[in-house]
Amino acid sequence: MMSNRSLAFIIFIFSMLLGQDKRPTVAILDFEGQGVDASEVQTLTERMRTEIGNTNAVRLIERKAVEKIMQEQGFQQTGCTTDECAAEVGQLLGVQFMISGSIGKMGKSYTIDAKMFSVETSETIRTKSATHKGDVSGLLTEMEILAWEIVGLDAPGSLKLKRAGKKSQRTLAVLDFEGRGITMQEAQTLTDRFTTSLSSTNKVILVERGTMNDVLQEQGFDAGECTSDECAAEVGAMLGVEYMISGSIGKIGNAYTIDAKMFSVATGAAENMKNITYAGAVEGLITEIEILAWDILSLDPPRALKRKRDQGVPDYSSVSVKRRTKGGALLRSLLIPGYGQLYSGRKISGFGFMLLEAGMIGMALKSSSDYTAFQDEYDTQLANYNAATVPTDIANYKTLVEKARADMNTSNDQLVLFSSAAIGVWVLNSVHAFLTGPVLASHDDQGSPLRFAYDPNRGQAMIQWSIDL
Repeated sequence: MMSNRSLAFIIFIFSMLLGQDKRPTVAILDFEGQGVDASEVQTLTERMRTEIGNTNAVRLIERKAVEKIMQEQGFQQTGCTTDECAAEVGQLLGVQFMISGSIGKMGKSYTIDAKMFSVETSETIRTKSATHKGDVSGLLTEMEILAWEIVGLDAPGSLKLKRAGKKSQRTLAVLDFEGRGITMQEAQTLTDRFTTSLSSTNKVILVERGTMNDVLQEQGFDAGECTSDECAAEVGAMLGVEYMISGSIGKIGNAYTIDAKMFSVATGAAENMKNITYAGAVEGLITEIEILAWDILSLDPPRALKRKRDQGVPDYSSVSVKRRTKGGALLRSLLIPGYGQLYSGRKISGFGFMLLEAGMIGMALKSSSDYTAFQDEYDTQLANYNAATVPTDIANYKTLVEKARADMNTSNDQLVLFSSAAIGVWVLNSVHAFLTGPVLASHDDQGSPLRFAYDPNRGQAMIQWSIDL
């Protein structure tokens, strides 16, 4: 056993070494293997230890120091699996936190469970777990990601790409295109559409915009400031991607220019360069940038995109709308009060009849509800009146019965009144729709809320609904 003097000396040395470093001190015990070879478990633990060191978030105690303490205390490291043992080792090492865990195998799947706890309080600070299905070598990546997560950090994008990547897919990131003559928001919108089209190819693995922006911020750049090849290569190296794409979108008069370049992060050599000049509506520019995403990867764009480019900006012009008639207005007003007026281009009277009819029907429904409630009250009080034997009760119940009967009659009268009014409005609206008829001139083409149109991109007819207020 270690003497008190030796222990005090070790703690003193550690405190001297760590006096200027405010990072928490951490030690890692070899993970416990459950159905996994001991040498593989040791290798995986060492990979986590190395990656935790790469986070620079904690001050990690070397494996040799942990092994020395274990030997002096008569422990085999792989046998120190309880929290009590780990806490005792942590106290001897003078660290603030210990990390322990286990790696198991169930069928073809591997499970990893890790825990970080305080040596002083024995309180669990953080727990993380992962499941991996596949070759044992894939556990190396999982241990690297777990190393960042157990110390409370998000794993780098390169590791996430490494976990999800396929050899047939290239990893790349896209910087926001530089805008020249267009706003920054427009440039970002077009970049997003470009990125979406890249993803649709299923030939690349893209770094998320949020991850890339985090890296740019760490380097002191805004998203739109990293426009040089040197900056792009530096960001790409930090992201761990193979390729970067950068470019610019400019406007000269009525023409747009798009320049894009894809280059290797490792060599800096340009893999592909594309430029486009487009003159026309901005909708067509979106199509061009969608096609560019395929061209930059040397892929043939889908037929739908080519057809969209050939057909140009969609024309949703109206086709063969039948001329409006008084009969058409009448039929619509018989169906829904006010609809015939809207059909005829008379919006004020149309909405007026709709609101008036809705009001009358609403009042009629309320009167009906009141009648039912007063009828129930009448039946109740009548029963009480018939059952009463005391003269005063008989007089009181008689008064209540008469009041309930009067309320019933009033509600019934209101029901008849509002129902008749609703019918009257219905008839009046129909007559009005027929007599006034459709408004002439431009309303034949523009006044209807229902319009038929043709979408050349989809190759099908469409129905458009609109109301101008």
